[in-house]
Amino acid sequence: MTKPSAAPAGPSFDVLIVGYGPAGATLANLLGRRGYRVGVVEQATGIYDKPRAITADHEVMRVFQECALADEIAQGSSPHPGTDFTGVEGQVIKRFYPQPPPNPLGWEPSWMFVQPELEAILRRGAERYDGVRVFLGHELLAFEQCASQASATIRRLADGVIQELSSRWILACDGARSPVRRSLDAAIEDLAFDEWWIVIDARLRRETDLPPRCRQYCRPSRPGTYIVGPGELRRWEIKMLPGETPQTFDDEDAIREVWSSFVDVDALELWRSAVYRFHALVVRQWRFGRVFLVGDAAHQMPPFLGQGLCAAIRDAANLAWKLDAVERLGAQLSLLDSYGDERTPHVRTIVSHAKSFGLIIGELDPAAARERDIRLGAELASGKAETVRQKFIPGLQAGLVDPDEQGRPRKGAGALFVQPWVRVGDAPWQRLDDLIGARFVIASDSLEVCGWLDDQARERWQALEGTQLCVRSPADPGDPAGSPDGRFGAPVASERFGILVATERDGLFGDWLRALDARAVVVRPDRYLFGTADTAIDLRSLIRRLHRAVFGA
Repeated sequence: MTKPSAAPAGPSFDVLIVGYGPAGATLANLLGRRGYRVGVVEQATGIYDKPRAITADHEVMRVFQECALADEIAQGSSPHPGTDFTGVEGQVIKRFYPQPPPNPLGWEPSWMFVQPELEAILRRGAERYDGVRVFLGHELLAFEQCASQASATIRRLADGVIQELSSRWILACDGARSPVRRSLDAAIEDLAFDEWWIVIDARLRRETDLPPRCRQYCRPSRPGTYIVGPGELRRWEIKMLPGETPQTFDDEDAIREVWSSFVDVDALELWRSAVYRFHALVVRQWRFGRVFLVGDAAHQMPPFLGQGLCAAIRDAANLAWKLDAVERLGAQLSLLDSYGDERTPHVRTIVSHAKSFGLIIGELDPAAARERDIRLGAELASGKAETVRQKFIPGLQAGLVDPDEQGRPRKGAGALFVQPWVRVGDAPWQRLDDLIGARFVIASDSLEVCGWLDDQARERWQALEGTQLCVRSPADPGDPAGSPDGRFGAPVASERFGILVATERDGLFGDWLRALDARAVVVRPDRYLFGTADTAIDLRSLIRRLHRAVFGA
Protein backbone atom coordinates (compact mmCIF):
# COMPACT_ATOMS: atom_id res chain seq x y z
CA MET A 1 0.00 0.00 0.00
CA THR A 2 1.47 3.37 -1.07
CA LYS A 3 0.99 6.21 1.37
CA PRO A 4 -0.68 9.45 0.30
CA SER A 5 1.56 12.45 0.73
CA ALA A 6 1.24 15.02 3.53
CA ALA A 7 -1.09 13.00 5.76
CA PRO A 8 -1.39 14.88 9.07
CA ALA A 9 0.03 13.14 12.11
CA GLY A 10 -2.49 11.53 14.43
CA PRO A 11 -2.27 9.66 17.73
CA SER A 12 0.33 7.04 18.59
CA PHE A 13 -0.54 3.55 19.80
CA ASP A 14 1.20 0.45 21.05
CA VAL A 15 -0.98 -1.72 18.79
CA LEU A 16 -3.14 -0.85 15.80
CA ILE A 17 -5.92 -3.32 14.97
CA VAL A 18 -7.40 -3.25 11.47
CA GLY A 19 -10.93 -4.66 11.54
CA TYR A 20 -13.42 -4.72 14.42
CA GLY A 21 -15.16 -8.07 14.06
CA PRO A 22 -14.97 -10.69 16.82
CA ALA A 23 -11.20 -11.22 16.45
CA GLY A 24 -10.38 -7.51 16.46
CA ALA A 25 -12.75 -6.79 19.34
CA THR A 26 -11.30 -9.68 21.38
CA LEU A 27 -7.78 -8.37 20.82
CA ALA A 28 -8.89 -4.89 21.87
CA ASN A 29 -10.17 -6.37 25.13
CA LEU A 30 -7.15 -8.59 25.78
CA LEU A 31 -4.65 -5.79 25.11
CA GLY A 32 -6.72 -3.02 26.68
CA ARG A 33 -7.03 -5.12 29.83
CA ARG A 34 -3.23 -5.39 29.92
CA GLY A 35 -2.92 -1.61 29.80
CA TYR A 36 -1.85 -1.05 26.19
CA ARG A 37 -2.79 1.89 23.99
CA VAL A 38 -4.84 0.30 21.24
CA GLY A 39 -6.21 1.86 18.07
CA VAL A 40 -8.90 0.08 16.05
CA VAL A 41 -9.71 1.00 12.43
CA GLU A 42 -13.02 -0.24 11.01
CA GLN A 43 -14.75 0.73 7.76
CA ALA A 44 -18.30 0.08 8.96
CA THR A 45 -19.98 2.57 11.26
CA GLY A 46 -21.84 -0.11 13.22
CA ILE A 47 -22.15 -3.82 13.85
CA TYR A 48 -23.50 -5.92 10.98
CA ASP A 49 -26.98 -6.75 12.21
CA LYS A 50 -27.35 -10.26 10.75
CA PRO A 51 -26.01 -13.53 12.19
CA ARG A 52 -22.97 -15.11 10.57
CA ALA A 53 -20.93 -17.32 12.91
CA ILE A 54 -23.31 -19.24 15.17
CA THR A 55 -21.25 -21.87 17.05
CA ALA A 56 -18.28 -21.64 19.42
CA ASP A 57 -16.61 -23.85 22.01
CA HIS A 58 -15.36 -23.81 25.58
CA GLU A 59 -11.87 -22.60 24.67
CA VAL A 60 -13.41 -19.47 23.16
CA MET A 61 -15.54 -18.87 26.24
CA ARG A 62 -12.42 -19.22 28.34
CA VAL A 63 -10.81 -16.40 26.36
CA PHE A 64 -13.93 -14.30 26.92
CA GLN A 65 -13.59 -15.16 30.60
CA GLU A 66 -10.12 -13.60 30.53
CA CYS A 67 -11.82 -10.49 29.10
CA ALA A 68 -14.29 -10.60 32.06
CA LEU A 69 -17.17 -10.92 29.56
CA ALA A 70 -17.97 -14.65 29.62
CA ASP A 71 -20.85 -14.53 32.09
CA GLU A 72 -22.65 -11.88 30.04
CA ILE A 73 -22.03 -13.76 26.80
CA ALA A 74 -23.19 -17.03 28.31
CA GLN A 75 -26.54 -15.49 29.28
CA GLY A 76 -27.42 -15.05 25.59
CA SER A 77 -26.08 -18.42 24.45
CA SER A 78 -27.49 -21.95 24.49
CA PRO A 79 -25.77 -25.33 24.74
CA HIS A 80 -25.12 -27.13 21.47
CA PRO A 81 -27.62 -30.02 21.32
CA GLY A 82 -25.39 -32.33 19.27
CA THR A 83 -25.67 -33.37 15.62
CA ASP A 84 -27.12 -36.28 13.65
CA PHE A 85 -25.96 -37.13 10.12
CA THR A 86 -28.70 -38.79 8.11
CA GLY A 87 -28.12 -40.80 4.93
CA VAL A 88 -29.93 -41.43 1.67
CA GLU A 89 -32.88 -43.15 3.34
CA GLY A 90 -33.00 -40.74 6.28
CA GLN A 91 -31.23 -43.19 8.61
CA VAL A 92 -28.65 -41.93 11.13
CA ILE A 93 -25.14 -42.73 9.87
CA LYS A 94 -23.05 -40.54 12.17
CA ARG A 95 -23.62 -38.77 15.49
CA PHE A 96 -22.00 -36.15 17.65
CA TYR A 97 -23.02 -35.73 21.27
CA PRO A 98 -22.12 -32.89 23.66
CA GLN A 99 -18.99 -33.73 25.62
CA PRO A 100 -20.14 -35.30 28.90
CA PRO A 101 -19.45 -33.61 32.25
CA PRO A 102 -17.40 -32.61 34.04
CA ASN A 103 -16.75 -29.71 31.67
CA PRO A 104 -12.94 -29.77 31.41
CA LEU A 105 -12.54 -26.06 30.65
CA GLY A 106 -15.25 -24.85 33.02
CA TRP A 107 -17.81 -23.96 30.33
CA GLU A 108 -20.24 -25.65 27.95
CA PRO A 109 -18.04 -27.61 25.50
CA SER A 110 -20.00 -26.21 22.51
CA TRP A 111 -22.55 -23.40 22.51
CA MET A 112 -24.70 -21.38 20.13
CA PHE A 113 -24.92 -17.59 19.89
CA VAL A 114 -26.20 -14.67 17.82
CA GLN A 115 -23.19 -12.84 16.38
CA PRO A 116 -24.51 -9.24 16.51
CA GLU A 117 -25.26 -9.71 20.22
CA LEU A 118 -21.83 -11.23 20.83
CA GLU A 119 -20.06 -8.40 19.02
CA ALA A 120 -22.00 -5.77 20.94
CA ILE A 121 -20.80 -7.27 24.24
CA LEU A 122 -17.20 -7.39 23.02
CA ARG A 123 -17.30 -3.77 21.89
CA ARG A 124 -18.86 -2.59 25.16
CA GLY A 125 -16.09 -4.50 26.90
CA ALA A 126 -13.41 -2.60 24.98
CA GLU A 127 -15.03 0.69 26.00
CA ARG A 128 -13.99 -0.02 29.60
CA TYR A 129 -10.38 0.79 28.77
CA ASP A 130 -9.20 4.38 28.41
CA GLY A 131 -6.32 3.21 26.21
CA VAL A 132 -8.61 1.78 23.50
CA ARG A 133 -9.68 4.22 20.77
CA VAL A 134 -11.92 3.08 17.91
CA PHE A 135 -12.05 4.73 14.47
CA LEU A 136 -15.38 3.59 13.04
CA GLY A 137 -16.18 4.62 9.46
CA HIS A 138 -12.49 4.77 8.54
CA GLU A 139 -10.57 2.83 5.92
CA LEU A 140 -6.90 1.89 5.89
CA LEU A 141 -5.19 3.47 2.91
CA ALA A 142 -1.60 2.40 3.49
CA PHE A 143 0.89 1.25 6.08
CA GLU A 144 4.66 1.13 6.46
CA GLN A 145 7.04 -0.37 8.98
CA CYS A 146 10.64 -0.15 10.06
CA ALA A 147 12.70 -1.98 12.67
CA SER A 148 11.11 -0.26 15.66
CA GLN A 149 7.61 0.84 14.66
CA ALA A 150 4.87 0.95 12.03
CA SER A 151 2.61 3.67 10.70
CA ALA A 152 -0.74 3.67 8.94
CA THR A 153 -2.66 6.20 6.90
CA ILE A 154 -6.43 6.14 7.36
CA ARG A 155 -9.30 8.06 5.78
CA ARG A 156 -12.61 8.99 7.37
CA LEU A 157 -15.24 7.87 4.87
CA ALA A 158 -17.82 10.50 5.81
CA ASP A 159 -15.72 13.49 4.67
CA GLY A 160 -12.43 12.13 3.30
CA VAL A 161 -10.26 13.49 6.13
CA ILE A 162 -6.90 11.70 6.18
CA GLN A 163 -4.57 11.20 9.12
CA GLU A 164 -1.54 9.12 9.96
CA LEU A 165 -1.36 6.84 12.99
CA SER A 166 1.83 5.43 14.46
CA SER A 167 2.06 2.13 16.25
CA ARG A 168 4.54 -0.49 17.33
CA TRP A 169 2.48 -3.33 15.87
CA ILE A 170 -0.29 -3.77 13.29
CA LEU A 171 -2.76 -6.65 13.63
CA ALA A 172 -4.78 -7.36 10.48
CA CYS A 173 -8.20 -8.67 11.50
CA ASP A 174 -9.73 -7.38 8.28
CA GLY A 175 -11.46 -10.52 7.05
CA ALA A 176 -11.29 -13.01 4.22
CA ARG A 177 -10.68 -10.29 1.62
CA SER A 178 -8.02 -8.68 3.83
CA PRO A 179 -6.48 -5.66 2.08
CA VAL A 180 -3.50 -5.96 4.44
CA ARG A 181 -2.86 -9.55 3.39
CA ARG A 182 -3.17 -8.65 -0.28
CA SER A 183 -0.74 -5.77 0.08
CA LEU A 184 1.77 -8.13 1.72
CA ASP A 185 1.33 -10.60 -1.16
CA ALA A 186 1.02 -13.42 1.38
CA ALA A 187 1.14 -16.91 -0.14
CA ILE A 188 -2.01 -18.97 0.42
CA GLU A 189 -2.20 -22.76 0.75
CA ASP A 190 -5.34 -24.07 -0.94
CA LEU A 191 -6.66 -27.15 0.89
CA ALA A 192 -8.91 -28.13 -2.04
CA PHE A 193 -12.42 -27.41 -0.85
CA ASP A 194 -14.45 -24.88 -2.84
CA GLU A 195 -18.24 -25.09 -2.87
CA TRP A 196 -21.19 -22.71 -3.06
CA TRP A 197 -23.83 -22.96 -0.32
CA ILE A 198 -26.98 -20.99 0.50
CA VAL A 199 -27.20 -19.88 4.15
CA ILE A 200 -30.65 -19.08 5.54
CA ASP A 201 -31.31 -17.65 8.99
CA ALA A 202 -34.89 -17.55 10.24
CA ARG A 203 -36.87 -16.96 13.41
CA LEU A 204 -39.28 -19.67 14.51
CA ARG A 205 -42.80 -18.19 14.69
CA ARG A 206 -44.92 -21.28 15.48
CA GLU A 207 -44.50 -24.95 16.23
CA THR A 208 -43.48 -27.07 13.28
CA ASP A 209 -41.80 -30.40 12.67
CA LEU A 210 -38.10 -29.80 13.30
CA PRO A 211 -35.40 -32.08 14.75
CA PRO A 212 -34.45 -31.38 18.39
CA ARG A 213 -30.77 -31.68 17.49
CA CYS A 214 -28.74 -30.21 14.67
CA ARG A 215 -28.85 -32.32 11.53
CA GLN A 216 -26.70 -32.95 8.47
CA TYR A 217 -28.87 -34.10 5.55
CA CYS A 218 -26.39 -36.22 3.59
CA ARG A 219 -28.70 -36.73 0.63
CA PRO A 220 -27.38 -36.46 -2.94
CA SER A 221 -30.61 -34.86 -4.16
CA ARG A 222 -29.93 -31.76 -2.03
CA PRO A 223 -27.37 -31.85 0.83
CA GLY A 224 -28.06 -29.50 3.69
CA THR A 225 -27.46 -28.57 7.31
CA TYR A 226 -29.97 -27.62 10.01
CA ILE A 227 -28.72 -25.76 13.10
CA VAL A 228 -30.61 -25.09 16.33
CA GLY A 229 -29.62 -21.57 17.36
CA PRO A 230 -30.37 -19.83 20.65
CA GLY A 231 -33.91 -18.65 21.28
CA GLU A 232 -35.96 -18.65 18.08
CA LEU A 233 -32.97 -18.60 15.69
CA ARG A 234 -32.75 -21.50 13.24
CA ARG A 235 -30.29 -21.87 10.37
CA TRP A 236 -30.15 -23.91 7.19
CA GLU A 237 -27.06 -24.28 5.00
CA ILE A 238 -28.02 -25.76 1.61
CA LYS A 239 -25.59 -26.92 -1.04
CA MET A 240 -25.97 -25.54 -4.55
CA LEU A 241 -26.22 -28.23 -7.21
CA PRO A 242 -24.36 -28.43 -10.54
CA GLY A 243 -25.77 -25.92 -12.99
CA GLU A 244 -26.91 -23.53 -10.25
CA THR A 245 -25.15 -20.19 -9.73
CA PRO A 246 -25.37 -17.54 -7.02
CA GLN A 247 -27.61 -15.57 -9.36
CA THR A 248 -30.09 -18.48 -9.32
CA PHE A 249 -30.97 -17.46 -5.77
CA ASP A 250 -31.12 -13.70 -6.18
CA ASP A 251 -34.83 -13.56 -5.31
CA GLU A 252 -36.72 -14.72 -2.23
CA ASP A 253 -39.04 -17.04 -4.17
CA ALA A 254 -36.08 -19.16 -5.30
CA ILE A 255 -34.75 -19.24 -1.75
CA ARG A 256 -38.09 -20.32 -0.32
CA GLU A 257 -38.50 -23.05 -2.92
CA VAL A 258 -35.22 -24.77 -2.09
CA TRP A 259 -35.70 -24.13 1.63
CA SER A 260 -39.15 -25.74 1.58
CA SER A 261 -37.61 -29.18 0.94
CA PHE A 262 -36.33 -29.07 4.53
CA VAL A 263 -39.10 -27.36 6.54
CA ASP A 264 -42.53 -25.75 6.42
CA VAL A 265 -41.27 -22.28 5.56
CA ASP A 266 -44.59 -20.66 6.58
CA ALA A 267 -43.73 -21.47 10.20
CA LEU A 268 -40.66 -19.24 10.07
CA GLU A 269 -39.77 -15.61 9.43
CA LEU A 270 -36.85 -15.23 7.04
CA TRP A 271 -34.17 -13.12 8.74
CA ARG A 272 -31.53 -13.20 6.03
CA SER A 273 -30.25 -15.34 3.20
CA ALA A 274 -26.89 -15.25 1.48
CA VAL A 275 -24.81 -17.35 -0.88
CA TYR A 276 -21.36 -18.21 0.45
CA ARG A 277 -18.35 -19.79 -1.13
CA PHE A 278 -17.08 -22.31 1.43
CA HIS A 279 -13.29 -22.31 1.20
CA ALA A 280 -10.48 -24.29 2.83
CA LEU A 281 -7.44 -21.99 2.85
CA VAL A 282 -4.49 -21.30 5.15
CA VAL A 283 -1.97 -18.49 4.69
CA ARG A 284 1.58 -19.80 4.77
CA GLN A 285 3.12 -16.83 6.63
CA TRP A 286 1.33 -15.07 9.49
CA ARG A 287 3.96 -12.55 10.58
CA PHE A 288 5.53 -9.88 8.37
CA GLY A 289 7.88 -7.97 10.66
CA ARG A 290 5.56 -5.85 12.81
CA VAL A 291 2.42 -6.87 10.95
CA PHE A 292 0.38 -9.98 11.82
CA LEU A 293 -2.56 -11.68 10.12
CA VAL A 294 -5.39 -12.78 12.42
CA GLY A 295 -8.66 -14.68 11.91
CA ASP A 296 -10.16 -14.86 8.42
CA ALA A 297 -7.24 -12.82 7.10
CA ALA A 298 -5.06 -15.86 7.87
CA HIS A 299 -7.40 -18.80 7.26
CA GLN A 300 -10.82 -19.80 5.97
CA MET A 301 -12.61 -23.04 6.59
CA PRO A 302 -15.92 -24.68 5.71
CA PRO A 303 -18.38 -24.47 8.63
CA PHE A 304 -19.03 -28.18 9.16
CA LEU A 305 -17.10 -28.37 12.45
CA GLY A 306 -18.26 -24.97 13.75
CA GLN A 307 -14.68 -23.79 14.24
CA GLY A 308 -14.30 -20.66 12.08
CA LEU A 309 -14.80 -18.12 14.85
CA CYS A 310 -13.07 -20.41 17.36
CA ALA A 311 -9.89 -20.36 15.27
CA ALA A 312 -9.96 -16.55 15.09
CA ILE A 313 -10.33 -16.19 18.87
CA ARG A 314 -7.50 -18.68 19.42
CA ASP A 315 -5.36 -16.51 17.14
CA ALA A 316 -6.16 -13.47 19.27
CA ALA A 317 -5.38 -15.21 22.57
CA ASN A 318 -2.12 -16.67 21.22
CA LEU A 319 -0.86 -13.36 19.87
CA ALA A 320 -1.97 -11.12 22.76
CA TRP A 321 0.11 -12.76 25.49
CA LYS A 322 3.17 -13.02 23.25
CA LEU A 323 3.05 -9.33 22.37
CA ASP A 324 2.71 -8.62 26.08
CA ALA A 325 5.72 -10.83 26.86
CA VAL A 326 7.84 -8.93 24.32
CA GLU A 327 6.67 -5.46 25.34
CA ARG A 328 6.51 -5.87 29.13
CA LEU A 329 8.72 -8.82 30.09
CA GLY A 330 11.45 -8.17 27.53
CA ALA A 331 11.02 -11.46 25.69
CA GLN A 332 13.02 -11.91 22.50
CA LEU A 333 11.30 -10.78 19.31
CA SER A 334 11.61 -14.28 17.85
CA LEU A 335 8.96 -15.40 20.34
CA LEU A 336 6.47 -13.77 17.99
CA ASP A 337 7.42 -16.19 15.22
CA SER A 338 5.90 -18.97 17.31
CA TYR A 339 2.46 -17.40 16.68
CA GLY A 340 2.38 -18.67 13.10
CA ASP A 341 4.43 -21.77 13.94
CA GLU A 342 1.70 -22.85 16.37
CA ARG A 343 -1.44 -21.60 14.73
CA THR A 344 -0.74 -22.78 11.16
CA PRO A 345 -0.64 -26.56 11.81
CA HIS A 346 -3.46 -26.27 14.37
CA VAL A 347 -5.74 -24.53 11.87
CA ARG A 348 -4.68 -26.83 9.05
CA THR A 349 -5.71 -29.89 11.10
CA ILE A 350 -9.10 -28.40 11.96
CA VAL A 351 -9.70 -27.34 8.35
CA SER A 352 -8.87 -30.88 7.27
CA HIS A 353 -11.48 -32.31 9.66
CA ALA A 354 -14.09 -29.74 8.59
CA LYS A 355 -13.38 -30.55 4.96
CA SER A 356 -13.80 -34.29 5.60
CA PHE A 357 -17.22 -33.69 7.17
CA GLY A 358 -18.16 -31.46 4.25
CA LEU A 359 -17.29 -34.24 1.82
CA ILE A 360 -19.47 -36.67 3.78
CA ILE A 361 -22.41 -34.28 3.78
CA GLY A 362 -22.09 -33.01 0.24
CA GLU A 363 -21.69 -36.26 -1.71
CA LEU A 364 -23.79 -35.95 -4.89
CA ASP A 365 -23.23 -39.38 -6.41
CA PRO A 366 -26.08 -41.71 -5.28
CA ALA A 367 -24.00 -44.90 -5.48
CA ALA A 368 -21.12 -43.36 -3.56
CA ALA A 369 -23.56 -41.98 -0.99
CA ARG A 370 -25.05 -45.45 -0.38
CA GLU A 371 -21.58 -46.93 0.07
CA ARG A 372 -20.80 -44.07 2.52
CA ASP A 373 -24.00 -44.84 4.46
CA ILE A 374 -23.08 -48.53 4.82
CA ARG A 375 -19.54 -47.72 5.97
CA LEU A 376 -20.43 -44.96 8.44
CA GLY A 377 -23.46 -46.84 9.73
CA ALA A 378 -21.28 -49.87 10.52
CA GLU A 379 -18.70 -47.69 12.28
CA LEU A 380 -21.43 -46.07 14.38
CA ALA A 381 -23.05 -49.41 15.28
CA SER A 382 -19.71 -50.97 16.26
CA GLY A 383 -18.73 -48.09 18.51
CA LYS A 384 -15.64 -47.28 16.42
CA ALA A 385 -16.95 -43.86 15.33
CA GLU A 386 -15.86 -40.88 17.43
CA THR A 387 -19.00 -39.17 18.73
CA VAL A 388 -17.50 -36.25 20.71
CA ARG A 389 -16.82 -33.17 18.61
CA GLN A 390 -14.04 -31.86 20.89
CA LYS A 391 -11.90 -34.92 20.14
CA PHE A 392 -11.28 -33.46 16.67
CA ILE A 393 -9.63 -30.31 18.11
CA PRO A 394 -5.89 -30.92 18.46
CA GLY A 395 -3.36 -29.55 20.90
CA LEU A 396 -0.29 -27.64 19.82
CA GLN A 397 2.25 -29.62 17.83
CA ALA A 398 4.92 -26.95 17.31
CA GLY A 399 6.12 -23.61 18.61
CA LEU A 400 6.57 -22.77 22.27
CA VAL A 401 6.03 -26.27 23.64
CA ASP A 402 8.70 -28.41 25.30
CA PRO A 403 10.37 -30.43 22.52
CA ASP A 404 12.08 -33.80 22.69
CA GLU A 405 15.31 -34.65 20.87
CA GLN A 406 13.40 -35.02 17.58
CA GLY A 407 11.67 -31.66 18.03
CA ARG A 408 8.27 -33.19 18.84
CA PRO A 409 6.27 -32.13 21.90
CA ARG A 410 7.16 -34.11 25.02
CA LYS A 411 4.54 -35.84 27.13
CA GLY A 412 1.58 -33.48 27.72
CA ALA A 413 3.23 -30.49 26.02
CA GLY A 414 0.74 -28.56 23.89
CA ALA A 415 -2.35 -29.86 25.70
CA LEU A 416 -4.93 -27.52 27.19
CA PHE A 417 -4.91 -26.92 30.93
CA VAL A 418 -8.16 -27.86 32.64
CA GLN A 419 -10.21 -25.37 34.62
CA PRO A 420 -11.78 -26.79 37.78
CA TRP A 421 -13.96 -24.93 40.25
CA VAL A 422 -11.76 -24.02 43.24
CA ARG A 423 -11.71 -21.96 46.38
CA VAL A 424 -9.05 -20.62 48.70
CA GLY A 425 -9.86 -21.30 52.33
CA ASP A 426 -13.51 -20.55 52.97
CA ALA A 427 -13.88 -18.15 50.05
CA PRO A 428 -16.66 -18.74 47.48
CA TRP A 429 -16.11 -21.27 44.69
CA GLN A 430 -14.76 -19.79 41.45
CA ARG A 431 -13.33 -20.95 38.15
CA LEU A 432 -9.59 -21.44 38.39
CA ASP A 433 -8.61 -18.85 35.77
CA ASP A 434 -10.26 -16.12 37.84
CA LEU A 435 -7.90 -17.02 40.67
CA ILE A 436 -4.61 -17.32 38.79
CA GLY A 437 -5.04 -14.74 35.99
CA ALA A 438 -3.41 -14.86 32.56
CA ARG A 439 0.16 -15.75 33.53
CA PHE A 440 2.66 -18.59 33.60
CA VAL A 441 1.73 -21.19 36.23
CA ILE A 442 3.36 -24.23 37.80
CA ALA A 443 0.46 -26.42 38.91
CA SER A 444 0.50 -29.54 41.05
CA ASP A 445 -1.70 -31.36 43.51
CA SER A 446 1.09 -31.58 46.09
CA LEU A 447 2.69 -29.00 48.38
CA GLU A 448 5.89 -31.01 48.18
CA VAL A 449 6.27 -30.01 44.51
CA CYS A 450 6.18 -26.35 45.52
CA GLY A 451 9.53 -26.91 47.21
CA TRP A 452 11.23 -28.30 44.12
CA LEU A 453 12.50 -24.96 42.79
CA ASP A 454 16.07 -24.06 43.70
CA ASP A 455 17.27 -20.46 43.77
CA GLN A 456 18.21 -20.42 40.08
CA ALA A 457 14.89 -21.89 38.96
CA ARG A 458 13.04 -19.47 41.23
CA GLU A 459 14.91 -16.52 39.70
CA ARG A 460 14.00 -17.68 36.20
CA TRP A 461 10.40 -18.16 37.25
CA GLN A 462 10.25 -14.66 38.71
CA ALA A 463 11.54 -13.25 35.40
CA LEU A 464 8.54 -14.91 33.75
CA GLU A 465 6.27 -13.40 36.43
CA GLY A 466 4.97 -16.89 37.06
CA THR A 467 3.06 -18.21 40.04
CA GLN A 468 2.90 -21.62 41.71
CA LEU A 469 -0.37 -23.37 42.33
CA CYS A 470 -1.27 -26.32 44.49
CA VAL A 471 -4.76 -27.70 43.85
CA ARG A 472 -5.84 -29.98 46.66
CA SER A 473 -8.29 -32.82 46.29
CA PRO A 474 -11.80 -32.16 47.67
CA ALA A 475 -11.19 -35.13 50.00
CA ASP A 476 -7.88 -33.70 51.30
CA PRO A 477 -8.38 -31.97 54.66
CA GLY A 478 -5.14 -30.05 54.32
CA ASP A 479 -1.69 -30.51 55.78
CA PRO A 480 -1.07 -28.11 58.69
CA ALA A 481 2.55 -29.24 58.86
CA GLY A 482 3.13 -28.19 55.26
CA SER A 483 6.01 -29.51 53.21
CA PRO A 484 9.03 -31.28 54.70
CA ASP A 485 10.95 -28.02 55.18
CA GLY A 486 7.97 -26.40 56.90
CA ARG A 487 7.57 -23.47 54.50
CA PHE A 488 4.02 -24.17 53.40
CA GLY A 489 1.05 -24.38 55.71
CA ALA A 490 -2.71 -24.74 55.40
CA PRO A 491 -4.58 -24.02 52.14
CA VAL A 492 -4.14 -20.26 51.88
CA ALA A 493 -2.35 -17.97 49.45
CA SER A 494 1.29 -17.28 50.32
CA GLU A 495 2.47 -13.86 49.06
CA ARG A 496 6.02 -14.46 50.25
CA PHE A 497 6.63 -17.52 48.11
CA GLY A 498 4.19 -16.65 45.28
CA ILE A 499 2.19 -19.81 45.92
CA LEU A 500 -1.55 -20.26 45.73
CA VAL A 501 -3.06 -23.21 47.55
CA ALA A 502 -6.67 -23.98 46.65
CA THR A 503 -9.13 -26.82 47.00
CA GLU A 504 -11.00 -28.09 43.96
CA ARG A 505 -14.66 -29.00 44.10
CA ASP A 506 -15.05 -32.00 41.79
CA GLY A 507 -11.69 -33.75 41.46
CA LEU A 508 -11.25 -32.65 37.83
CA PHE A 509 -7.67 -31.41 38.18
CA GLY A 510 -6.43 -34.40 40.18
CA ASP A 511 -7.90 -36.90 37.72
CA TRP A 512 -6.45 -34.97 34.78
CA LEU A 513 -2.98 -34.76 36.32
CA ARG A 514 -2.96 -38.48 37.05
CA ALA A 515 -4.02 -39.20 33.47
CA LEU A 516 -0.96 -37.23 32.33
CA ASP A 517 1.19 -39.35 34.68
CA ALA A 518 2.89 -36.16 35.88
CA ARG A 519 3.56 -34.49 39.24
CA ALA A 520 3.50 -30.93 37.88
CA VAL A 521 2.66 -28.99 34.73
CA VAL A 522 3.98 -25.67 33.45
CA VAL A 523 1.15 -23.64 31.91
CA ARG A 524 1.42 -20.70 29.50
CA PRO A 525 -0.74 -17.56 29.83
CA ASP A 526 -3.06 -18.86 27.07
CA ARG A 527 -3.68 -22.08 29.10
CA TYR A 528 -1.67 -24.43 26.91
CA LEU A 529 0.95 -26.59 28.60
CA PHE A 530 4.57 -25.82 27.92
CA GLY A 531 5.41 -29.17 29.48
CA THR A 532 5.12 -31.62 32.37
CA ALA A 533 7.50 -32.79 35.10
CA ASP A 534 7.81 -35.88 37.29
CA THR A 535 10.76 -34.89 39.50
CA ALA A 536 12.47 -31.80 40.90
CA ILE A 537 15.22 -32.12 38.30
CA ASP A 538 12.60 -32.39 35.54
CA LEU A 539 10.83 -29.26 36.74
CA ARG A 540 14.00 -27.18 37.05
CA SER A 541 15.10 -28.28 33.56
CA LEU A 542 11.65 -27.49 32.19
CA ILE A 543 11.78 -23.95 33.59
CA ARG A 544 15.27 -23.48 32.18
CA ARG A 545 14.09 -24.50 28.71
CA LEU A 546 11.04 -22.22 28.95
CA HIS A 547 13.16 -19.29 30.10
CA ARG A 548 15.57 -19.83 27.20
CA ALA A 549 12.70 -20.09 24.71
CA VAL A 550 11.18 -16.82 25.92
CA PHE A 551 14.28 -14.72 26.59
CA GLY A 552 17.02 -16.36 24.52
CA ALA A 553 20.20 -18.13 25.57
